[in-house]
Amino acid sequence: MAVFPLLKGYKLRGTRVNSCGLPQSGASAYVVTDGFVSMAISPQFQDADELEQRNAEGRLCVQDRTPPERKFYNLTLTLCQVNTCLISMFTGWQQELDWDGNAVGFRDQRRVESDYGVAVELWAGGKSGTDCPLPTDDSIFEGSGTGRQYGYILTFGTEWVPGDIEISASVSNFTLSGISFAGAQWGLGPWNVAPADALNTPRRLLTPVTNDQHLVNFRTPVPPPDSTPGDECCPLELTTQFAAPDYYFGGPASEPAATVAPDPRSCPILSNEIQEVTFTGSTTITFSGQTTGSPLTGSTTAAQFQTALEALSNIAPGDVSVTGAVAGGPFEVEFMGTYAETNVPTMTAGTPANATITVVQEGGE
Repeated sequence: MAVFPLLKGYKLRGTRVNSCGLPQSGASAYVVTDGFVSMAISPQFQDADELEQRNAEGRLCVQDRTPPERKFYNLTLTLCQVNTCLISMFTGWQQELDWDGNAVGFRDQRRVESDYGVAVELWAGGKSGTDCPLPTDDSIFEGSGTGRQYGYILTFGTEWVPGDIEISASVSNFTLSGISFAGAQWGLGPWNVAPADALNTPRRLLTPVTNDQHLVNFRTPVPPPDSTPGDECCPLELTTQFAAPDYYFGGPASEPAATVAPDPRSCPILSNEIQEVTFTGSTTITFSGQTTGSPLTGSTTAAQFQTALEALSNIAPGDVSVTGAVAGGPFEVEFMGTYAETNVPTMTAGTPANATITVVQEGGE
């Protein structure tokens, strides 16, 4: 018998899906965060109708009632300090970008997104009396994991809209409300969330979600995933991840669906490129086909070097930051602005090549 003590939440994973629950590939397809305060799941019912007929005397001669039926669940998610990409994923709203292309907020829209939704997975805490069964033999040593069990909840939500926003001399949270729907095309899911055997080997759901199910809940020893870096939304390429013989739903020759989901592409951590430059004599510097006009020497300062680079037609003010306390270098040239989080070409020295140039940190992933 299963017991579900849902005392506190650990992690939330949101995966973008279409209106049938099919996971969507793309650059911002899922996010994992612990930046949520609460998640409320409240059933909305179609009430039963009383059917009755009275005779001419006024006595009840026929009585029956239609069965009540669950229509959907009202979903309310309260957030605390999460990345704006999560809000954009849920609502379909446009992110607001700053001068450097960084997401710093969002803009609302009149239309409520209903063509797409989010598969919401929650891991909850709380120890059950059935979590630590007494061993019957030494096979328990072959298992894996901490021995801890979690409450796992899966639901599918759409029509997400924000709640009231109140700014005052108190803590303010951000609330999103939506309604659930049946995620039949989720199938077994793109993630390993259930135990496959007594060794607690992680696998996908044991049975697929059906076209009548809005909510899945069970105990699992599979721990919640790590939060994505900075609560960033991460890429998912399902056609690449679920390639033969690991099919998502099944193969063209009736091959079965994969039991274990292959590891997805890691969530990228994007960095600015940094190149180190040291001048040993008089020379010029070329970046992507453009060359500095005046020779740079061992007496060139960081500020002078930055000015020379910003004078190139393909580098604008704010695109590079040159630091270094000693004339002639070594200087660290960090590419920003237009070239932020981008793998840029390595600068080269002219003739004579009186400079050493080293890539300290590649830009991009």
